[in-house]
Amino acid sequence: MTHAGPVVPTAVFGPETAVGAPHALVLAPVTPRWDEGAFFAPVIRTLAGAGLRVTVVDTLSLWDEEADSMAAFVARWRALLPDFGRVDLLCGNALGGAVAQALLPDCAPDTAALLVSGPARTDPVLEERLTRIADLAASGRPGAALALLDQRVLPLGAPGADVTAAATADADTAPVDVEADTAAGRRLAAGMRLLCGIDVTDAVRAHPGPLLQIVGSHSQLVTRRHTAAAPHHRVHVAPGAGMRPHAEQPTEVAALIEAYLWEKGLR
Repeated sequence: MTHAGPVVPTAVFGPETAVGAPHALVLAPVTPRWDEGAFFAPVIRTLAGAGLRVTVVDTLSLWDEEADSMAAFVARWRALLPDFGRVDLLCGNALGGAVAQALLPDCAPDTAALLVSGPARTDPVLEERLTRIADLAASGRPGAALALLDQRVLPLGAPGADVTAAATADADTAPVDVEADTAAGRRLAAGMRLLCGIDVTDAVRAHPGPLLQIVGSHSQLVTRRHTAAAPHHRVHVAPGAGMRPHAEQPTEVAALIEAYLWEKGLR
């Protein structure tokens, strides 16, 4: 899959050649490097098991320093979207969820959306947490940035989830890692900063198709207050979950998604 310059890494699951199989396009979250869809494995299994052809894309692959705002970044994805053909289910996780929601006006009106911890808007608390991770990554400390991100994606109160002032200070003053993966650091910093200041509420609420957003009740990052929905959409709050309810509660989330697919005629 190509765009005007860079190659967009993709991974395809399910019945690739089945005539008439519904097509799900999944936009990945911020990852230090492309993981070929591993981040969404439980959901991919559910979608593919329901007979959908699933195309997962590396959302950040279209980023460079010229795409210095979410609007510019989304514009690149908007130009590429037709290359994927018909999309029956548009999915996204975290950053990928934000981009997916911004692209809803460019999709067919009946396109279904499935979002997992995908913010429609941010607030000062979320932006401060994202910026701290981005600053660590940009200053040659991608290891510290990843460690802080790993803490933040855990449910609030879970072992290892407490971000203490002392630990934060240690991360801020950690020496620059001369062996740091520069590309990974750039990706982390860029992805976190792209999310700051977003608000695609109007685009989401105007979407006439079905939408299911799943967030964790104990998320330290994206919570219900960062979501948007029209009356015919649904926001599900997974009890006790953090930023990855699909990984923390795979059985419950799979059942929820399967019911959504049945209800919307996508299986």
